[in-house]
Amino acid sequence: MISLAISINRGKLIVTTSEIIGYKAGLGLTREEFADIMPKEHHRIWFGSDEDGIRIYPEEYEELISDLLNLLGNTESDSPSSSIIFTAVLRHKYGINSIEAELMSDIVPLFYNFLEKADKIFDPTPFINEARIKYGIIGEKVAIDLLKGFNNHMHKSPWTTYREMNWVDTAQLKDLFISERLETHYGTFLDQRYIDYLSVNFDKINNMNWRKFEGLTAEFFERQGYFVEIGAGRGDGGIDIRVWQEDPSLAGPPTILIQCKRYKKTIEQVIVKALYADMVSENVPHGLIVTTSSLSPSAKEVCNARSYPIQEVNKTTLRKWIEVMRKPHSGIFLGK
Repeated sequence: MISLAISINRGKLIVTTSEIIGYKAGLGLTREEFADIMPKEHHRIWFGSDEDGIRIYPEEYEELISDLLNLLGNTESDSPSSSIIFTAVLRHKYGINSIEAELMSDIVPLFYNFLEKADKIFDPTPFINEARIKYGIIGEKVAIDLLKGFNNHMHKSPWTTYREMNWVDTAQLKDLFISERLETHYGTFLDQRYIDYLSVNFDKINNMNWRKFEGLTAEFFERQGYFVEIGAGRGDGGIDIRVWQEDPSLAGPPTILIQCKRYKKTIEQVIVKALYADMVSENVPHGLIVTTSSLSPSAKEVCNARSYPIQEVNKTTLRKWIEVMRKPHSGIFLGK
């Protein structure tokens, strides 16, 4: 089948693309922020005068939307664009001669029959149950994979209004870097959309707002089942986060005191000593310094020589934390 090119001026295409990404990902970007992440293969489309007329094929535009959603962490980085038939992707994943590939020939018609009868917001349980009853556990697995593939296909398509999450607002990407506000509908201390963005743009953690960095740390511990109290931010007495294993109204002193340092320079021993003094004052057994840098040699020496129960969380562990928060992984603590 031959695709017909779409003729449009660049300015209109950029506005339309911004609206689609904002709607699908729930994240608003400025033109400069789009330019910062734009893959080279799309530069012909994106850069130039707004008044220029350009010709773009539908599948080329689908790839653009797919790539941008991937680069914002809204979708899996290896998931195909909507221009690739999701059933073909599954067959390739299973292998031509696999049991799953053979079952697909029977289950795909069930799936499309289910879609014809489904409402705009549908419950896939009857389809999954039917596949399991007719074809057993493997049939159920194929049914679930079909649903995931269809969901990805619809979400990535620029031609549909379908999206995975019905966002109640649009978070502005710039606020990750300039705003101290932590209030969000999609998390307790840091918006899920920022976590997803950082999962594929981890180097940007160096530039995020200091308060958002505290929020990121607090969010991780809260999701691991701890009770978390974040300081006021400014004038909080030096302790950024207090963490309890049990309800603090019943448990007494915190389990961990946390100092967050979004630094480029290394953490000097004066910060370590101050944290330990606070631990002694509040009768807290563990201290944590969460940083985009690392402890200086002298700071490490102080911890070792004086047996301070203080640990460092650096970029390596932070990256793992973000991956844990992005996906439904099992818990991970201090990179272990």
